Amino acid sequence: MKDFYFLAKFQMAVPGTDSAAGGIIIPSGIPSHTLTRRTFRQPNLLRRLLDPQIYLSHLQADRCRGTCTKLASYPWFLAGDLAAYDSGQHTQAQWRAATEATITQHWRGTPLMTSDIRQSVDSCIRYQRDRGVEAIILPSPLTNDHASDYARETEWLEIGAQRSGDLAPDLPALVTIAISDTCLRGFAPANNILIDIILDQVTARAPAGAYVVLEQANEITYNCTSANTVGALLRLVRGLKDGGLRRVIVSYAGTAGLLALLVGADAWSTGWYRSERRLRLTDIEQTEGRAMPAYYSHQAATEFHLASDLTRVRDAGMLNLIRDETPDSGPLLAALDAGVGPQDVVPWQPRQSNVTAARSHYATAMIRETAQIAELDAAGQTAYGRDWMRGARDAATALYQIGGFNQRTELDHQRGWCDAFEAALG
Repeated sequence: MKDFYFLAKFQMAVPGTDSAAGGIIIPSGIPSHTLTRRTFRQPNLLRRLLDPQIYLSHLQADRCRGTCTKLASYPWFLAGDLAAYDSGQHTQAQWRAATEATITQHWRGTPLMTSDIRQSVDSCIRYQRDRGVEAIILPSPLTNDHASDYARETEWLEIGAQRSGDLAPDLPALVTIAISDTCLRGFAPANNILIDIILDQVTARAPAGAYVVLEQANEITYNCTSANTVGALLRLVRGLKDGGLRRVIVSYAGTAGLLALLVGADAWSTGWYRSERRLRLTDIEQTEGRAMPAYYSHQAATEFHLASDLTRVRDAGMLNLIRDETPDSGPLLAALDAGVGPQDVVPWQPRQSNVTAARSHYATAMIRETAQIAELDAAGQTAYGRDWMRGARDAATALYQIGGFNQRTELDHQRGWCDAFEAALG
């Protein structure tokens, strides 16, 4: 089975569709006391997972008070002296303001002592179990040192595997592999010793599965541009499946998560906003500005800036290279065919926060492609990947002839993705 999960934060509905397989709840986007009041009746949340996000314990609380306040409300971050929200004492806004003011006094960072790790793991498993998840995602810190022997992460893995068997024996346990691209982009994937170590440690201890998170510390665009990073992700996924893991889920790889699906991953997750496509700690420590809509083309494996680029592609006679029709994009494409531009289509007018149609179009396309891949056998998935990547590479090359694209229209990753996918096939 191949599944697409959306990233569920405070707003948990998938824009424009209820056909996602499920949702992965992100604690950095919703405080614990708010989450515990949710009923999860939406079709897209009948199947749900919760990402513990212990890999975010590296954050500096004084640089991202809001995010750390949400995270600290969950018991596995061990902020035991943090005043719990009490609806009889204050409103949620009052609690948030008071907690953000003092969060640096409560934020503990990554638990290091074995006793603290056990306490964190136990509370994390219990919390997920009580939220009705379909599997337990075991917490793990971020791997950001290529010279690591993976001993710290292995301790979390072993404690998690043992305690999940005791506390949630009826639920499969997925070990978190959270790895930064600082360990990947400077090394050829086939020769990356750290990937060998991770595969050895995880496949020996986590037969139920793994939840892979990619931190893109060195990327500034929506799409990962490093062929080594994408290649390492694909090698890791394929190695986990070859090592006997029953289920592998990939998150925060953006649209490249589809490539992971094609080399063996069972599910993947992303969202439309940049913060949902790439995990970057320095992004979290900054305030993300109000978003502008953009048009996604699966043929080109990228999005296009509405105000400056779509009409130029049309006028150059290349619109068919990027045509991607969904219920949301249909009116936009019809307008372009008629000789007018995005500014004449209200849901696509290029103005701040007018992103509902763009988000819905992207989610619909990702769900559509996941469903198509799920219908293919292994040979068909390989052919799909090759056709998609070679077509996207060639489309980007042709579009470069126009020149002068806005930086939101990204045309520099397609060749690297194509090369990484071919290498992953062996």
